[in-house]
Amino acid sequence: MLTRDMVIDAAIEIGLAAISMKRLAEHLGVGTATLYQYVGSRDELLKLAAARQVSSLDMEETDDLHWSKFLVIFAQAIQEQLVQQPQIIVQFIDAGLGPEVELEVAERFLQAMVARGFTPEEALNIQMHIGALAIAGAVAICRERASRARGRSSTARVQAALTHYAPEELPLIRRHAEHYSTEAETMLARVIAPLIERIARERGEELPGD
Repeated sequence: MLTRDMVIDAAIEIGLAAISMKRLAEHLGVGTATLYQYVGSRDELLKLAAARQVSSLDMEETDDLHWSKFLVIFAQAIQEQLVQQPQIIVQFIDAGLGPEVELEVAERFLQAMVARGFTPEEALNIQMHIGALAIAGAVAICRERASRARGRSSTARVQAALTHYAPEELPLIRRHAEHYSTEAETMLARVIAPLIERIARERGEELPGD
């Protein structure tokens, strides 16, 4: 028997960016009209599926990790989900997920950080920074992959764009173009490291080795 959970799971399996009610119905072997017994519209389906993805972050086996390692894994888990399902980014932008999902994820993070000696206020401030960095990293990766799909890397895209300017224009960008177009996949690790180091300094801690 078909259930709402089965409909949502099937939408995630197909991919939120490519989903349509017709395609979903074919995938489930039912008529399109049947789907509307479980979800009111494609938009509602997208919101439900995106919420399911975000609230089911894979954070297993992290209890024994130092807080610095936990932050990296938490950020990577968010980024990975957004990269796999870019439609979730759109839902974030238009607030389509609803505050409940964000609050559930924040609560899980706060519990983990409080257990590691942080106050709820400290943990919430860190969570806001980590979430923003993970979303930015996911956007950069999606943009880079779209560029590659069109036959251009980020470096090639920047170099091509510079040809539209006179040689004396944008001198600083030209001088540091290789830094401007560094690989998007490594961005999260680069930007999160200074945050972790700052937190450690404020706590008077030495960070563990790799």
